[in-house]
Amino acid sequence: MLEYVHYTVPNSEELREQINKVKGDRSMATFADDIKRSSPSVKVSAPTLSRACNWTGGNPVSIELLEAIAKIADKDSGVTFETLVAANGMRSKNEDSQLSKRDLAFRRREFTLEYERNAGMIIQSEITSRGYILRTLSRIYSGYSLHGYKNQQDRVFPRNYSFGFSVSGMSPYSIWKFGLCSSRLNDEANESVIEAHVGNYINKIASVFASDSFESDLYESEKYSFVFVDEKVYETFLNRINAHGLLVNGLITAVLVDLDEFCVMEETQLKRYDGAEASSFFKVTIQQDRDDMELFEPIDFDDEEDL
Repeated sequence: MLEYVHYTVPNSEELREQINKVKGDRSMATFADDIKRSSPSVKVSAPTLSRACNWTGGNPVSIELLEAIAKIADKDSGVTFETLVAANGMRSKNEDSQLSKRDLAFRRREFTLEYERNAGMIIQSEITSRGYILRTLSRIYSGYSLHGYKNQQDRVFPRNYSFGFSVSGMSPYSIWKFGLCSSRLNDEANESVIEAHVGNYINKIASVFASDSFESDLYESEKYSFVFVDEKVYETFLNRINAHGLLVNGLITAVLVDLDEFCVMEETQLKRYDGAEASSFFKVTIQQDRDDMELFEPIDFDDEEDL
């Protein structure tokens, strides 16, 4: 028999209803005797069945007793071993593992979307506070969705991005795209864990480097920034890039965002083949006090699965 685990408290009303359906007009004593004849190895008595029917706390009904009750249930009753198990707040160990993994994946996705929204709001605020007018790029062209590839058939390597803006007056670049690394690790995370998160992120944004290497002319008016919400991950990413002597053609930077202080902490430019250097955008003097600024509407992120 499969192993079962309790994941919630039993539904006492449902459990009582199902057991009574099987019991029918029989007395508890007769019901117990019928179960014994069908399942002689199961210890059962009238008081045991009464406690099962009137569960008010303590230990849930044993899986062996539920199986024995289901064994003598009339087919027309609608009561099965599975329905009894569910009413008893149980599920198979395998199902519990699968559902737990699914729930964990869902929570991770929720965290990622929340980080995307907050990071986008922070950068949006930083740009407009310096006097620039911007427009949010449509997510339909994001390489993270199937639509992103379908709508950019003029290039081999559409750039994945989490959010982006068309920025008026930001010469010579009018488009600024951002690829978020949502990893936010605890203080105990060791070097191997951090490296693993960085490696996973680099795999995710590899198309940015491919497009820069092979189709840089298509992105001459575009600036791209890798956005980090964890300083350890940010520094490890830059160390890996520098350790391999990676050079790029266009303007590509790494940006560290502080989600708690709601600000950009640092921006670092990746080294270019032509040696050109640009000062960090976020070092430009803020023209408007953030306390006097209107609150921005949240950036509209589609809940799309990453490829």
